[in-house]
Amino acid sequence: MITLSVDTTATTGTPDFGIFAQLGDYGPLGLAVLALGYVAWLFIKRYLDETKQLKEEVKSKKTTRKTRK
Repeated sequence: MITLSVDTTATTGTPDFGIFAQLGDYGPLGLAVLALGYVAWLFIKRYLDETKQLKEEVKSKKTTRKTRK
């Protein structure tokens, strides 16, 4: 006997979360992992923004010193 696989997501109206769909299968643990990933991304983004800002400040200070001499 041949069994057929049927995709019922289109008929039930449940959203497709792409690569995050599997995290929903793990319940609260999946949500916790997703939340920790989001928080980690916020810290990484903040660090990158601060580094960029500090580099721009150092660059602007170097250019002002060169023009004074």
